[in-house]
Amino acid sequence: MKKSLIALAVVGAFATPAFAATANVDVGGTINMSLDYLDADNKTTKQTGNWNVSSNSSNIYFRGSEDLGGGLKGIWQIQTYFSAGGTGNNDTFNGAAGDGVSSGNTFVGLQGNFGTVLLGKHEAPAKMIGRSVDLFGDQIGDNRNLVTQKVTATNNAGAGFDLRPNNVVAYVTPTFNGLTGSIAYVTNANGGAAAAADNSVDAWSASAKYENGPLMVGLGYEIHNLSEANVAWKDEKAWRLAASYAFGDARVVAFYQDASDLDGVSGSDVKTWGLGGAYKMGAITLKAQYYNADDMGKTTNTGADMWALGVDYDLSKRTKVQFAYATTDNDSGAKYSAFGGGHGDQPTIANSGNPNGFSVGVRHSF
Repeated sequence: MKKSLIALAVVGAFATPAFAATANVDVGGTINMSLDYLDADNKTTKQTGNWNVSSNSSNIYFRGSEDLGGGLKGIWQIQTYFSAGGTGNNDTFNGAAGDGVSSGNTFVGLQGNFGTVLLGKHEAPAKMIGRSVDLFGDQIGDNRNLVTQKVTATNNAGAGFDLRPNNVVAYVTPTFNGLTGSIAYVTNANGGAAAAADNSVDAWSASAKYENGPLMVGLGYEIHNLSEANVAWKDEKAWRLAASYAFGDARVVAFYQDASDLDGVSGSDVKTWGLGGAYKMGAITLKAQYYNADDMGKTTNTGADMWALGVDYDLSKRTKVQFAYATTDNDSGAKYSAFGGGHGDQPTIANSGNPNGFSVGVRHSF
């Protein structure tokens, strides 16, 4: 049964007659469950490894469009992340726990020859550049473990640069010979509701991406105007560059990020880079990636390395079995994880710990 027909059945059961008359509603999503053994290597709490079931950013969405004539369409989407393993999905931002049904990308907009304009909640353009080259997205070993997590929490101002914020106004260009661009403005990045105080923080995120045959190159930039909340804070910002190239059954990926004034602290700068590769043999895909975060500013021993190894086995076009192993080697003053990002579970990591884990799961897209 087609997705649109399934959606109509759901709409017909629960919606008003007026809404049920809308024929172009699609439903889809991903159920991505895994059984994991996670060891935080936390010497402070003497925490040992434990087995866990994780939901890995499992989600469902409803989306639709309406032809408005003259090449113009009205578009909308409501996406919900859910947990069936007793763990949340933390790759979101600002009021996610209270967003309920709209915890994922939820927006309304217009699309035409001029491009696409969106209002609502959506992945930041800079985040999408990083996601395009992560071979372990929503698994243990997700690159956000080193790209997003903070080494030291001087204050709660910093948010990282892999966001899905509320209060977004976004524009995406049409594709010009493989080149696309997008820009998003977040009106109130430190709150889920409309700005109600003079110290609300706004943010900008932008990206450009070129795809032509086997080559992809993407550039992203994001700034959070933290000085609006506290004049003593700096505006944290980051540049990121991503690239991938496919040749035959192999694919190589690379990533680089230069983040500065993290948490609003002058000089709290971190450079992060990563390399990865995947090789497909029939239904089997072998993959590996390595990421490195250097010291934060002039503070020594605050860096880390992360390795991830995995095997994907395709049972069909929509269903695969996934195996993954990941480990992070922290310096004495660092506490990066190996399990965060969209994975869904995050044991507490202590400074100098070397967290590691093993995961086996099934991913089904519908």
